[in-house]
Amino acid sequence: MNDQASLRHLWEVLVKLDEVAVADLTLELLDREVEPVEILTTCEQALTSIGEKYEDGEYFISGLIMAGEMMSRITELLTPHLVIPEADILRGRILIGTIEGDIHDLGKNIAGALLSAHGFQVLDLGVDVSATDFVKEALIFKPEIIGLSALLGSCFPALSKTITRLKEMRGMTKIPAIFISGAQITDEHRKLYGADFQAASAFDTVRLCEKIIRRGLGD
Repeated sequence: MNDQASLRHLWEVLVKLDEVAVADLTLELLDREVEPVEILTTCEQALTSIGEKYEDGEYFISGLIMAGEMMSRITELLTPHLVIPEADILRGRILIGTIEGDIHDLGKNIAGALLSAHGFQVLDLGVDVSATDFVKEALIFKPEIIGLSALLGSCFPALSKTITRLKEMRGMTKIPAIFISGAQITDEHRKLYGADFQAASAFDTVRLCEKIIRRGLGD
């Protein structure tokens, strides 16, 4: 089986939530020196399909939890292979978490691993994080950027509340910048809830954070 066929197989077993096969295939691909970014891209595509199955009623919350656990294992395996050359590293602190009432961490875990590999200091608050806890940790950690993850549409009111509280915390400044991300999140949500940015994917999150740090929060 060539690399592309193996990546396709990884997509299939991840969508099927086959935990053992996913771990074995990830290790096999690493042994064959397939680029970790290619593996993560495949995983992200699979997670999109899992999210669609949830929305269609084919998968339930338990499936999302299982997929999240599988992604935690995958990122654990891939992280040591994601380190980039020191000369390319951008320094900055990023606070991420999934909003209150939402327990998914699929894309968030990938984004966190990629951000760490690109030299960002990442504090992941996990899932079901209240607006109060986001504000409390932001005051302590003092991030340049805060990322809010949301998958469930029923939790969008909590997303709105969290953004409002964070903007109240920062006052008239633009630091920390606030971005939102998730399978159902669009730029319309950014405008509606008042976030500064919207990231379409884990890889888009890295590019966005690099841009914010390089060009400054006001650009």
